[in-house]
Amino acid sequence: MKHIKVALAGQPNCGKSTIFNLVSGIEQHIANYPGVTVDKKVGYFKYDNYKIEMVDLPGTYSFSSYSLEERVAKEFIIDEKPDVIVNIVDASNIKRNLYLTFQLLEIGIPVIVVLNMMDVAKRRGIEIDSKKISKMLNCPVIEASGSKGIGGKDIMKGIVDTVTHAHQYEEFKINYEELEPHIHNIEEKIESTQSVLNKRWLAIKALEGDSSIISHLKTEFNDIDEYIKNQEKLFHEKYDKDAPSFLASYRYESADIIHHNAIKEKNLGKATLTDKADKIILNRFLALPILILFMFLVYEISIVGGYKLTDYTWPILAAFKNLVIDILPAADFIDVPMITDFGIWMVNSGNALMNYLPIFFILFALIAIMEDVGYMPRMAFILDRVFKRFGLHGQSTLPLVLGGAMVGGCAVPGVMATKGIADDRARMATILSVPYMNCLAKVPFYTLLLGAFFKPDMAIMMFFISTITLFIAMIVARIITATILSTRETAPFLMELPPYHLPTFKGVIIRAFQRVWLYIKKVVTIVLAVAIVLFAMLQFPGLDENAMKVYEAQGTKALQTFDKKVKSSSYYNEVDTKQKVSTLLNYYDGYRAKRMVTSSREGAEDVDNEYREINPSSFKFIKPKRDKEAKKVNKALRTLSTQRKRILRGMKNDKVESSLLGMAGRSIEPLTRYAGFDWKINVAFLSSFAARESAVATLGSIYENNKADDMRAEEAMALNSGYTPLHAVAIIIFMILTPPCIATMIVVKMQTNSYKWMLFAIFFPVFLGIIISSVIFSLGSFNNWSGVEAMIYFYITVVLIALIIGLFPTKNINWKGGIQSKAKGQYNVYENNFNIGENR
Repeated sequence: MKHIKVALAGQPNCGKSTIFNLVSGIEQHIANYPGVTVDKKVGYFKYDNYKIEMVDLPGTYSFSSYSLEERVAKEFIIDEKPDVIVNIVDASNIKRNLYLTFQLLEIGIPVIVVLNMMDVAKRRGIEIDSKKISKMLNCPVIEASGSKGIGGKDIMKGIVDTVTHAHQYEEFKINYEELEPHIHNIEEKIESTQSVLNKRWLAIKALEGDSSIISHLKTEFNDIDEYIKNQEKLFHEKYDKDAPSFLASYRYESADIIHHNAIKEKNLGKATLTDKADKIILNRFLALPILILFMFLVYEISIVGGYKLTDYTWPILAAFKNLVIDILPAADFIDVPMITDFGIWMVNSGNALMNYLPIFFILFALIAIMEDVGYMPRMAFILDRVFKRFGLHGQSTLPLVLGGAMVGGCAVPGVMATKGIADDRARMATILSVPYMNCLAKVPFYTLLLGAFFKPDMAIMMFFISTITLFIAMIVARIITATILSTRETAPFLMELPPYHLPTFKGVIIRAFQRVWLYIKKVVTIVLAVAIVLFAMLQFPGLDENAMKVYEAQGTKALQTFDKKVKSSSYYNEVDTKQKVSTLLNYYDGYRAKRMVTSSREGAEDVDNEYREINPSSFKFIKPKRDKEAKKVNKALRTLSTQRKRILRGMKNDKVESSLLGMAGRSIEPLTRYAGFDWKINVAFLSSFAARESAVATLGSIYENNKADDMRAEEAMALNSGYTPLHAVAIIIFMILTPPCIATMIVVKMQTNSYKWMLFAIFFPVFLGIIISSVIFSLGSFNNWSGVEAMIYFYITVVLIALIIGLFPTKNINWKGGIQSKAKGQYNVYENNFNIGENR
């Protein structure tokens, strides 16, 4: 069976993905292009004894090197040499799409033009003579409508026909007239090239100043750079024109010729449905409220609704965990085998991430709908002006909102949502800013500290915490885009507002599933590796001999108490040894764990039946009913289970304290004490790196003592920690600025494709957090500030900095100068007029 490789190319929003889904069905594979984070979608299908491999190239407006997507698309053509290029053109906006078509035709590979959205074009009164276009371009032109499922078979037939008649292919040329001698000279210069690519196309791209093509040619011709510059100079000296703009003007002119000859617009000048909708959606007064409403809905449906769905998916994950526990070696009272600890740790780590799946699926489906509808570019249009002042992009809105611009988001989907940002610098700035948002897992930590130290002022403090994160994120974005990201590429901002479309159910589901599957494959594999490292850091060197003796004594005492309570029972012979008690206890705890994740009556009956079958004799101790002797054992067993959990929790806490992670907490105490942190807080922050929720659990267990057993966690902390409200503010500030959890770091690595940026995303917030917390704590201690006062001063300072940056952005001056009057007053008039014009 002959193999055909097809490149699918087209402008953004031309319906390329819809056509891709139409012809490839579900046989799709998604990966990243080597070395970059751009998606590489490949579909496979068979037609007429041919196996067709179709690669969906990133959407591009041209085939230059202005953006990452354009470079990736071009390098694919150079390196992979497809047999045919399928160019998807938006039939309702054909003239603008034809610029790319001419660039593709010049490559020298057979091209098929697919006029997508023909239904939209007809509805708008646009008549297209596709046969005339085919004749003028000398290539197949196929009418299609991806959203209606029309044109799929014609496209496949067109691909096979084109490849089978490839030997009849005639090179496509545009006559560039005055530039032709220089194109010819470069062609002659590279005549001996080993590249199979069209030499004329290479020469034209070289004259356009395409850096990747020039680099490609330099591997064979060392002086090609100089030679091309010389040709450009000669052309410029003779005609006073630049080669790139000259080439572009010819292509636009050619597109205009096609448009005039083959297209008739009956309703030219009439307002379309899109025009009418945009009058409301992009209205200067309504645009922002509508956008906030959309963001609120996306947030509510994906984050809030998704979390509610986890109520249904979590029992499945919990059941899997119970299954693993059943397989692993059982504990002998307080002696838990290392392999069991490790297995449970790994399952917990995996489950923590799998729990996000409902959120991701809803989120990606909503993003796909907004992309299909055409609202995403409009969102960027509305907010770009504000965000640009901070180095961000209009498309940063969605990631920031999902990350927790309103309290309770999640940085993981927020960072994942940055994939669609076209500007590389803004995308990086957004990826590194999203983790400053208030994720849902941070909220319990804030609640703990506010409950402990700010009970009367909880509302105002929560307001400060909720709103300050967005200002901090924007300041950080401005700082890093002006420094470490300053050399990053920024794509020319092309703002195209496509017509509104109805999304297709199939397209939305396929894209949501693809993105979720990508998340599962990558995150799970990386998480397993990180989880192993953290497990080792928390396990070793382990409890010393003396500590073990203390816990063994507690265990012995608990067993003796149990023995004393059940000795008079007629069932004593079933629990008269440590081994029998441990087996019964594991049986009891296993039953309780499975019942906890079962809410229905049928499910509860199934669990009962399962445990009745496992050990009919012991089941009476779980459900004694009217058996008084069994009830006695059941009561003692419940107490023993509670005591075992307490001892195991104590062992775990001691193990954390003496572990490598605990040592790390002590080792950084000399640095963090300026912020008022002791080693316990350090350990809480370090352990929370795995999951933010564990910070609360760690602090709760650290400050737990016998006297405080009946107290709430915040009361125990306020009583036993020795902290003041000023300490609490410093801790809160650090938590606001602190690095995100492992899951977020992993998706940062995925989106940046770099461990370097992942490490930066970890250590820069730590550095920033320690510095700012130390400054606030030191100033507060020196001036005797209360906690609320310290937070107010911090808040005002951050907001002022953000406003200053926003009100006085870096100005991009296009031109300035001319003859200046020596009269100062007159010059001021020009200067004022210039500034007014610039600010408009």
